[in-house]
Order: sequence, then C-alpha cells, then structure tokens
Amino acid sequence: MTFRLSAEALDRDLILEFFWKFSVFECALKRERFLKTGKNGAAEPDWDGFGHAINGRFARVHNPDFGKCVTELNRLAPQRQIVRDGRLGWSPVLRLDDDSDETYTLRLMRTARNNLFHGGKYPDGTIAEIARSRAILQSALAILDGCYEVHAGVRHWVDVAA
Repeated sequence: MTFRLSAEALDRDLILEFFWKFSVFECALKRERFLKTGKNGAAEPDWDGFGHAINGRFARVHNPDFGKCVTELNRLAPQRQIVRDGRLGWSPVLRLDDDSDETYTLRLMRTARNNLFHGGKYPDGTIAEIARSRAILQSALAILDGCYEVHAGVRHWVDVAA
C-alpha cells in the first residue's frame, strides 16, 4: 500500500495527543454516567448531555487562550461527511435551537475527531490544508483541557485513567 501523503507531513505528536486525550475523556464521560445507548445496545458517551451540564462554564476556564480556541474551532467549523445520492458529500454541523455554546462547540470537536479517525479527512485524496487540520486539532485539545477543568466528576475519572 502506498500513501501519497507521508506520515512525516502530519504532526504525529499532535494526532496522538488528541487521540489519547479524546479516548480517555470519552471513557471518563461514560464512567461519570454521561451515557447513551447506541446501536445494538452499545454504551456511548453522551457529549450533548455533558455540554448541557457544563452550560456557561467555558467562561470559567483559566487558560487565557481558551476563548480563542473555541472561537477558532467555530470559525473553522469542520463539516460532517454524509452520503447524498449514493456519493460522499459534506454538510455543515447544525447548531440546534437549544444548543449552548458548550454543546455546539463539543459537537464540532466530535466532528473533527470523526473526520480524522474515520477517514473523513481523505475523501478525495490527501489533505489539502494541513495547517487547517493542525489548527482544528490544537483548538480541540485546548477545549478538552478546558472541559477537564470545569467538571470535577469527569476530571476525577480522567485522573484515574491517566
């Protein structure tokens, strides 16, 4: 198998850190009972429920760059991959009427994760905008760190896993 985009062109450390923190955080969400039932009874983290639980708490995050990262992820607005007429396509991530800033931002972060780890970044070949992908992942990491800071129960489970 040949890959036109070499792994060296990607920021391996950034991708690994994002993957690791995201997976630990999802485990912590489930342990803290932010749960929903997925296909065939699978346990899935309830990110929207978590977003509602931390509504208004993004303002409490101590990292001075946190707000910039939230703004950046919202500006870059990763789209979700869809199937339209039997072909791959893209659709904006919709902000629902009852979405708080936290809930919507977490939905964008999950979309970035899904695109990266489920092949959505490569629908037409290699990544054309690596800098955009880095900015999305860097912002998403800062948001995960902020979420860790604002919820003691989830923080406990992250610390247990780490």
